[in-house]
Amino acid sequence: MLAWFESAGAVAVVVAAWLFLYSVMVVWIFLYRFFVLRGWLKRENGSVQALLSGAERPNFDSSLYPCARQSYGPQLMKAALESATKDATSMLTPLSAVASTAPFVGLFGTIVSILQAFAGFKEGVTLSIVAPAISEALVITAMGIIVAIPAYWTHLLLKRKAYEVTNAIKVQIDILVSRA
Repeated sequence: MLAWFESAGAVAVVVAAWLFLYSVMVVWIFLYRFFVLRGWLKRENGSVQALLSGAERPNFDSSLYPCARQSYGPQLMKAALESATKDATSMLTPLSAVASTAPFVGLFGTIVSILQAFAGFKEGVTLSIVAPAISEALVITAMGIIVAIPAYWTHLLLKRKAYEVTNAIKVQIDILVSRA
């Protein structure tokens, strides 16, 4: 890989750095949001279990505890659900953006690298001269795809966790409304 960086042009190195930053962002967002959502889901599921076993209100850790403690109606509970949904789905947009743009960033780097390689060729160019240049340029496309796949996967995983959190809150609302 070090040899590739030594032979790559400036645009290819910039694109590779851009894709590296994308991958660092994906890992950071995934780790941070996954653990936040996992803890939140555990608290909300605990509150659902408490309500199902006869508790008057959701657990203190629940997103609905302030609404239930003050005996707010269903509309305010739904507003709390909307707020929780917004919080649970935060940071999904950057993951989606990385998943959808990383292949294009890689393709851009490939195209520029191929153009630079062709510009440097003289007359009488053979396949043995062209093939290594194109091969080096295609590495950037592969980098873009390698970044996009985990970004898409983490986007879907976090989206599912956010759905589970909001679903647990909906169940609590349904229980509380049915008791009223």
